[in-house]
Amino acid sequence: MKLISFPLFFFLFVVTLFPKSDKDSLVAVGNEESFNFRFVSAENTFRNLISKYPQSSLGYYYIARNSLWIYLANKDSLKKRVFLENLELAKEKAEKELDRFPENARINYNFGNIKFLESIYNTSEQETMNAFWALKKAVSYYKDAIEKNNNYYAPYLPLGIIKYALGYVPGFLKWAISVTALSGNQQEGINYLTKAFKKCYDCKTEAAYHLGKAYTEYNAMYDSAEIYLSQIVAEYPSNELFLYQYAILLIDKRELEKAKKILNRILFNKHYQFQQTYALSFFLKGEIYYKQNKFVAAIDEYEKFITEAISIDYTGYANLKIAVSYEILGNKHKAQHYYLLARNGNENIFEDEYAIELSQNLFNKQFTEIDKILIKAENMVEAGKFSNAIRILNTIDEKRTSKEENFTASVIRIEALQYLDNWEKSRKIVNKFLKYKPDKNYNKYCKFLYLSAKQLFADGYFQKADKLLEDAFDTVNASNTKLKRLLINLEQKIEKK
Repeated sequence: MKLISFPLFFFLFVVTLFPKSDKDSLVAVGNEESFNFRFVSAENTFRNLISKYPQSSLGYYYIARNSLWIYLANKDSLKKRVFLENLELAKEKAEKELDRFPENARINYNFGNIKFLESIYNTSEQETMNAFWALKKAVSYYKDAIEKNNNYYAPYLPLGIIKYALGYVPGFLKWAISVTALSGNQQEGINYLTKAFKKCYDCKTEAAYHLGKAYTEYNAMYDSAEIYLSQIVAEYPSNELFLYQYAILLIDKRELEKAKKILNRILFNKHYQFQQTYALSFFLKGEIYYKQNKFVAAIDEYEKFITEAISIDYTGYANLKIAVSYEILGNKHKAQHYYLLARNGNENIFEDEYAIELSQNLFNKQFTEIDKILIKAENMVEAGKFSNAIRILNTIDEKRTSKEENFTASVIRIEALQYLDNWEKSRKIVNKFLKYKPDKNYNKYCKFLYLSAKQLFADGYFQKADKLLEDAFDTVNASNTKLKRLLINLEQKIEKK
C-alpha cells in the first residue's frame, strides 16, 4: 500500500529576490518558527510584519497559510475562520500590489501563492472545479514570474509540487484537469523540485521535504530520499510532518525499529500540533507490528488510529488488518466483526476500496495453517528478516498446497533470495515458473513479473527484463502503490542501460 502522507500540499514558500530587507527578515524568522512548529510565535512575527508593512500581502498570506495547515490537520473551525479572513485580506493587498508593479516577478509569485492556498482549501471543501480553476491561475502567475525574471527560481518549488501532485489525480477527476488545461507528471515535478533545491537558497528545506517524499512514494529511490529527509529531521526535530514522512521512508527501507522511534517522537509529544498526523502515527505503528508478526500489538495500534482519526480515510484498511490479525490469532468471530467494519472506509482512496473488496472475499474463508505461514513469511520479508522467511516457508508441505499457494510461497521465496543476493537460487525458481506460465489471475502474478524482470536485469538481459516489466505495468493493481513504485524504479534503471 501507499503509506499515507499528510497533508498532500504541505508547503512553505520563502523568497529572496534581493538582499534581505527588514520585510524579508521577518518572513524568514516567521517561517523558521513555522518549520519548528512554534505557531504562536510565528503568528506574532507575521502580525508584526503586518503592523510594519500594512500594505503588503505577505503577513496576511502567511497567517492564512499556517491557519490552513492547522485547519486541515485538526478541522479546527476557528482556524478556518482565521484562514478565510486573512486570505481575503491577502488577496486584496496582492491585487493592489500587482496593479502597481505588474512586471515584478516576486509580486506575481506571491499572488500565485495566494491562489494556490485558495485551491487547497477548495479541495478540502470538495469544491473540485473551484479548486482546479484557482490552481490554474496559480500556475499562470508562477509562470509569469519566471518569464519576468528567469533567474528567479522560487516558483519552481510550487510548480514542482503541483506538477507532481496532479500526476496522482484519480481517473474520475481527469475531466477537471482537461477542462482547466492543467497537466500532471511525477518526474517533471521532481525535476522542478530539484531545480528549486539547487537554485533557490530559501527553498531548500521545503524542496528537500517534497523530494524525499517523491523519491519514497514515486520511484522507490530510498537512498536519495534518506539524504533529503534525514537532513531536515535533524534540523527541525519538532516538525511532526517531517518526522512522519521520515518514518514512512524507514518502513519502506525495512528499518522498522528506527521508524518506531521516530513515530514515538510524535506520539509521546504532549503538545503535538496536528491531530491527523498524530492519529496516522498510530496507524504506522500498527503496520510495523503487523510486519513483525506481533498481531496483538498491531491490533492495539490500529484501534488507537481509528479512535483518534478525524476522517474515515484508511479506517477501512486498518479494520481489514485488524480482521486478518484476528484470523491469525484464531478468532474468526472477531475477524468477521472487523471485516464488516472494513467496508466503511473512504471508497475514493485505493486502500479503503481494496479493503472493501478483500473483506468481502475473506468474510467466510477458513484460514488454514498454510494461509497463516504465507502471511507471516511475507511479513518477515517486509521486516527485513529474509532468512527467517525462507525457514518458515520450508515448513510447508508442498503436497498439501494448492497450485496458487505454492506459487505464492515461491514468489515470497524469490524476493527473500534476491534481497540476500542469492541470485543463483532465485534464478532457478524464476526460470521454472517462466517456463510453465503461472495463471495470470493469481494474486502474486504481477509481483512475480516484477521479480522476474529484476532477475533478468541482474543477469544482464535488459530487453527481456523490459518486456516483462511492460507486462507487469499492464497487470498491476491500482491499490498496490508500493509495487508500482518498484516497477518505476526498475524501469528507470533499465532506461539508463
